[in-house]
Amino acid sequence: MQASRHFAFATAVAIVLVVAAPGSAPVLASTPKQTVASTNVAATGTYAQREIFGFALASSLGDPTIGYPSWNFDLLSTVAFFGLHVDGAGQFASDAGWTTWNSPTLTAMVVKAHQHRTKVVLTVVLQDFSPNTPSMCAGLMHGDTTVAAAVREVKAKGVDGVNIDYEGLDGSCGTSDPYWAQHAMTAFAQKMRAGLGSSYYLSVDTYAAAASDGYGFFDVRGIAAYADSLFVMAYDLEYSNYRRPPTSCTSFCLGPTSPLTGYYYNDSAVISEYVAVAGAGKVIFGVPYYGRKACVGAAVRNALPTSSVVADSYLDASGEASDPAVQAGSYTMHRDASSSGAERWDTWYNTTLQCTRELYWDDTVSLGKKYDLVNSSGLRGVGIWNLNYGGSAPELWYALAAHFTGCSGVNIAFAPASPSNVGTAITVTGAASGCANPVYEFWLRPASSSAWQLVQGYSTSATYRWNSAGAPSGTVYFGVWARSAGSTAPADATGSAAYNVVTPCTSVSLGFTPSSPSNVGSLVRVAAGASGCANPLYKFFLRTAASGTWQVVQDYSTNSAYRWNSAGAPAGPVYFGVWVRDANSTVSVDANTSAAYVLFAPCANVSVSFTPSGSAGAGAPVTVTAGASSCASPLYEFWMRPASSSTWQLLQAYSSSSTYRWNTTGAAPGTVYFGVWARDASSGAPSDATGPASYTLIKACTSAGMSFSPASPIAHGSGTSVTVTATASGCGSPVYEFWMRPATSSTWQLVQGYSTSATYRWNTSGAPAGTVYFGIWVRDAKSTAASDTTTSAAYVLG
Repeated sequence: MQASRHFAFATAVAIVLVVAAPGSAPVLASTPKQTVASTNVAATGTYAQREIFGFALASSLGDPTIGYPSWNFDLLSTVAFFGLHVDGAGQFASDAGWTTWNSPTLTAMVVKAHQHRTKVVLTVVLQDFSPNTPSMCAGLMHGDTTVAAAVREVKAKGVDGVNIDYEGLDGSCGTSDPYWAQHAMTAFAQKMRAGLGSSYYLSVDTYAAAASDGYGFFDVRGIAAYADSLFVMAYDLEYSNYRRPPTSCTSFCLGPTSPLTGYYYNDSAVISEYVAVAGAGKVIFGVPYYGRKACVGAAVRNALPTSSVVADSYLDASGEASDPAVQAGSYTMHRDASSSGAERWDTWYNTTLQCTRELYWDDTVSLGKKYDLVNSSGLRGVGIWNLNYGGSAPELWYALAAHFTGCSGVNIAFAPASPSNVGTAITVTGAASGCANPVYEFWLRPASSSAWQLVQGYSTSATYRWNSAGAPSGTVYFGVWARSAGSTAPADATGSAAYNVVTPCTSVSLGFTPSSPSNVGSLVRVAAGASGCANPLYKFFLRTAASGTWQVVQDYSTNSAYRWNSAGAPAGPVYFGVWVRDANSTVSVDANTSAAYVLFAPCANVSVSFTPSGSAGAGAPVTVTAGASSCASPLYEFWMRPASSSTWQLLQAYSSSSTYRWNTTGAAPGTVYFGVWARDASSGAPSDATGPASYTLIKACTSAGMSFSPASPIAHGSGTSVTVTATASGCGSPVYEFWMRPATSSTWQLVQGYSTSATYRWNTSGAPAGTVYFGIWVRDAKSTAASDTTTSAAYVLG
């Protein structure tokens, strides 16, 4: 095929996915072919976005290194067997191609292709550039025979359609129609379509310049009406470009066989013309897996050959640098400066040929730029002349995968994992599946908005770093778009995921009801209040004064209060702690605080006593003593209501002193009431318990007098009865007690106890002679004192 392809022409093919059984019409796939893993290229497991069409040379079809066993059928959409040659009678020639077509090798290739959902089409070949092209004219005149034979073979082998590779020149073919060959070629495509039916695939190879040449062999617009695709043979263009700028050579000189731009005939212009005439959906851009080399006079660009020009397959070209005939240090790689396609040209000195060699060829860099043109132009796909020239070269398959396989899915991961506090720097990572060279675009929808925002445009970076400082608390949605680097689609795959950002609780307070302190047994409500967070959760702890260990008494919940029954708890401080965090937070605590609550045992009983007890005369100091039970640290407060008043008076405010010293001077006599209030030092109550008591204040006798009747002395032995009479002053109700000390004794004897009687009658009979002493104690009847006052006097028995 290559040897006969003229510089001004190119072949085009386009393909749809087809799987067929022998003798039956294949079903046309409605979606792109899904690719899977291959030993020759990284696994993609995704859908090819464009058709990938490759020619398979019959001559090396089964070769394990360059034939179909080495190809990645996961990436190939269509394989065109090349081919069966047509003779002048429209029949297939019995040549090497026919032998391979009917061999087990062909059968095995078809089986493998169909296992991978790859179509196989039969290429029917007729090429004639001789004067008046008699073979082409004869073949076209017997087109019906060829169509019938082709359809028969397609069905017999279970392949999926036909590729027409008819290459010739327009002419009359001996008729009156000067464009008979063009018209017959279009009619042949029409007949092939009719013979195959609409369910089989039909492609036609066309020259590069055919879309702009209405008088050439191919009527591109007419053929496009019947073909599924046009394979544009956009190579061998150096044979048309060498006389024109930028080379302007006087004779053939080396140059890029398929320049992207910069030359008179270039890929970009060719594709633009085909899209305008046939539509992008019909066009397959054919690229060369080969180059050309020759000896040259000097290692300069576009050098004139000094030897025959020969072709190098891709595998040969990529291995030239390691050829033993290359002079050490002489091999240099260049890129064409006139084309934006970066077509490669290499120079070196060949020691065997003893000349400088120059090679123009397409490596994966320049092929990749052609693939970019396929994608940017929205073409049906790319075509390869031919697969055998590239074999299993992994870089070729990788380049195809990188440009034409779409991403099938995208996963999203976050670091740190959701949720996080507002202000955290969050890394969003996209991981595309099914594409060899993905690019990523990142989107964000804030918690406070329903609109998506583009935050990072397409790039090779799979991560986006989001600083959540200032973001509102809530659910933030991230979207990741992924596509293959060569894709022009908005996205091959998209994914979205939610991330919760949390405004943490900044502080927490504690309060008690009733407020501290409180009696043991009180029901205490411990209430917490968080600030800074929208959805606080609270966790409560307790630690007694006797313990160093905190106990969880209520785990995290929305309940902001804990109710504590203090019955049975020991008196003293109890410590409460609270932890708070937002409901969306994963940290153990956002904020915490603690506070002490004091329990006390209240005073239960109050006793009151007096010194002196009971009563005292006005002016006497009286000590009032209180006592409280059940409380550890009692405080006392003393009150008094005087005998002359109905109003209580505070005598001594709360203190730890249990006594009050009362100076009765000036106090009115009568019953005085005392009240003592007691409470524990920790109590906030007015009092825990009270104790009342009364005390009598009397008007004391101030002096006492004594008289005898008969008066002293009297005669001893007379037996006279002597009346001792007592008197008292200063008191309203005196009582009297009489004492006597006989003349013969130093001991006083009580002779008449306290009574209201102011006299004592002494019978002197038997009393010894001498001086007898009498004593009188007097006190007010209400007095509890031993005496208010006393007096004594002597009486003589002579």
